[in-house]
Amino acid sequence: MRLRRPVVLASLVVLAALSGCGLLGDAAPGALAEGSPPPIAPVPLPTTPPPPGPVEVAAASLADRSGDVSYSGSVRVVRTPVGIGPPPLPPPFAQDCALPDDGSVRSLAVEVTFTDTSTAAMSGLAADVTLTAADGGPPRAGTAVVVGSSSPGTRWCQDGTTSPVADGFAVGSGVGSVTTVAVWVVARDAAPTADLVLRVSGLRNEAGSNATGPWDEVRVSAGACADDPAALCVPLG
Repeated sequence: MRLRRPVVLASLVVLAALSGCGLLGDAAPGALAEGSPPPIAPVPLPTTPPPPGPVEVAAASLADRSGDVSYSGSVRVVRTPVGIGPPPLPPPFAQDCALPDDGSVRSLAVEVTFTDTSTAAMSGLAADVTLTAADGGPPRAGTAVVVGSSSPGTRWCQDGTTSPVADGFAVGSGVGSVTTVAVWVVARDAAPTADLVLRVSGLRNEAGSNATGPWDEVRVSAGACADDPAALCVPLG
């Protein structure tokens, strides 16, 4: 019996040593085994840019005086993105203008917002709108401008034409009022782009019998026309 006990103890020592070697040889957590491919890095998903939104392109402040009464207002002009199809005006418009809704027509709205900031009297805004080429000449063929106001008399294409390039509007309904009129630019076969400019000129105060005629002061802070500091020029691209 005395001869067997050292053998048993030696066996335990050998097993412990072998067990320790096995532990030291194990791969650390997360380590790659020899010959394994490297991990694949996650690929970021492509992001879709947001659709373009309305862009403010022109602004002006207005001041006028008639007798002892002072008038004031502001103009803000916003260009909206190009859409496919005729302007969303009442159905007789499309038929009268012969504008097909087959994807060949492009249109965008230039929104002119007038705010009456007078404190003691009602003011208004009347203006002319003209579509021109970027160099001031005639616009390319197949383009037109349409004022989408509530007055049937300002609807274009009532005579069947599809290429009117000038119109006008008048807005204003009381002290503190904010009124927006949409001036639609229409193009056949090609979208309105930077080769076209919408000119808003001849700004007048239309407040009934108290004040009519040009505003005494038109201070343009953005979008002034190069040849007329009292007019607004809106590039369409």
